[in-house]
Amino acid sequence: MIKPIRIINWEKHTALCSMLVALCALATSIWQGNSMQEHNRLSLRPYLETEINSKDDGSWELFINNNGMGPAQVKGLQYFVDGTSYASREDFLLALGEDPDCYIRGNIGRFYKVADRQMVYSTFRKACFKTESERVAMFSRMKIVIDYQSLYGESYQLVIGKEQ
Repeated sequence: MIKPIRIINWEKHTALCSMLVALCALATSIWQGNSMQEHNRLSLRPYLETEINSKDDGSWELFINNNGMGPAQVKGLQYFVDGTSYASREDFLLALGEDPDCYIRGNIGRFYKVADRQMVYSTFRKACFKTESERVAMFSRMKIVIDYQSLYGESYQLVIGKEQ
């Protein structure tokens, strides 16, 4: 008996292989897009930190620097003295026993660009200058909490002063 010749339908196999390659390319594209988004999220992370400069004459300055690679949007700001919360900087300074007129005050509740530096407090009258031990005692009683976000809405917190 003669066996019939089997005809292979190459078009069907070619179409199935093409579809499989297309699905693999789609999956790879989705994975790569997610990886790039995660990379961008990590690359654009802000990092706020404090800088305190003091001089021999007793004057001092407190700065906030954005040392991250992305901008930071301040969403909340709280002042504490000995664990008690204060609504304004003037009340906060008075609770510390400080004269608010002794300090030049910068705007800390703001948008921080990359490599941005913002002055928080700076003494400008000689009568208000402090020794190192007086500054340490003041910082041990106070706490400033700054809540900020990245462009992607990730939340972070900077605490200036003593953790209560």
